Amino acid sequence: MAAGSPDSEEVDLTTLLNILVVLVSFLILSAVFSQVTIQELNMPTNAGGKAPPANTPPPVVIEVFLRKSGLEIGNGKTVTDRMPLVDDKYDTTTLSRRLKLLKDQYMSKKDVILLMEPEIDYATMIGVMDALKFIKVPAPREGSPALTVVLFPNVTVGDAP
Repeated sequence: MAAGSPDSEEVDLTTLLNILVVLVSFLILSAVFSQVTIQELNMPTNAGGKAPPANTPPPVVIEVFLRKSGLEIGNGKTVTDRMPLVDDKYDTTTLSRRLKLLKDQYMSKKDVILLMEPEIDYATMIGVMDALKFIKVPAPREGSPALTVVLFPNVTVGDAP
C-alpha cells in the first residue's frame, strides 16, 4: 500500500437493519389496530324485473332530498314535507321522526332514495344516511337505555333534480 492511501472500510448495515425491523414492526401493528368504517349501500333488487300484475297497487316510493336549503321528503311525484336548516344545520332528528311515521304506515318497506345536490359534502351525506337508517326511541321503562329502531336499511343515492 502507498503511504498516503486511506484504508478500505467496511460498511456496517447493522444499525440500518435494526431501524428497518423496528419500523416494519410498528407499521404492521398500527395496521392491525386501525379500523375502517364502511357505509354500505344496497341497490334495489327489482330493477329490470318482470312487470307486476295489473291488480297490484303501485310500489311506495320514499325520496329524501338533501338540498343546501334543507331536507325534503317526497313520494316519487311531489314533495310532501320540508325541513329547513336549523342554526345552519340539517334537522336529522325531525327527519328521522317523520320517516318513523312513514315506516309505521309501510312496515315492510326497507328502501329509501337519497337525492342530493352536488355541493353537499360527504360528512353531511353520511349524517343524513344514518338518520334514514336508524332512530333512537325512548326506552319503554324509565332508567333503561334508549332503543335503536331500524327504519330503512337500503339506501340508494342519486343526484337531486
